[in-house]
Amino acid sequence: MKAVLFDLDGTLLPMDEDKFVKGYFGYLYKFMAPFNFDKDEFVKAIWIGTDAMRKNDGKLTCEEAFWNAFSSLFPDKDKEALHKGFHDFYATEFKKAIQFCDAPHENAQKIIDSIKKKVDKIVLVANPVFPMVGMLTRIGFTGIDPKSFDYISCYETAHYAKPNKMFIKEVLDKLDLKEDEVIYFGNSEKEDGKAARELGIKFYLTGNIVRDKDNLEPFDEVLFKDIEKLL
Repeated sequence: MKAVLFDLDGTLLPMDEDKFVKGYFGYLYKFMAPFNFDKDEFVKAIWIGTDAMRKNDGKLTCEEAFWNAFSSLFPDKDKEALHKGFHDFYATEFKKAIQFCDAPHENAQKIIDSIKKKVDKIVLVANPVFPMVGMLTRIGFTGIDPKSFDYISCYETAHYAKPNKMFIKEVLDKLDLKEDEVIYFGNSEKEDGKAARELGIKFYLTGNIVRDKDNLEPFDEVLFKDIEKLL
């Protein structure tokens, strides 16, 4: 075993994802108030941009896919200014979104440090729908030092997004890893497990809220605190 892959939301970062998204969208809308968006249209446009990332076919980065879709809905607004506004939000006000997360896993850093002693790489394969600056902030919510990870997914570098299995395949190729050399932990059978199995990667469900369990193929489940025992 050369590497451990971790999802973020609900896995390393305990949260109710619906609560988190609703809360942080509210902060983002307020931050972007100078652009005079209608709130409903603004939120709808973010979801359209997110859907464009999910459907990305590798020709664009997820960043390009998002901004092509989002900015096309507001042709009267300056695309570069919008892009800068989002970046500034993720570098500043986004930190407040920690209030929409649950308490971090107990001893999270200690557990990650123990895992690092057993494998070559620890890889964060969060859905790449955030810029790196936002990813670093979200990792901070976990109580884990971002430097603990050898690779962090983000929308600037990814050309696919979950649940597309090519998202994981691209990460493995970048790190020169084979499917049978890694183990993957996520909290969603639909978003994480299905892609892992299609690639032949050993997958375990873990996290504070395990999702998409019903009517799916059998799976293994493990508590976060017990992960290192599997390595």
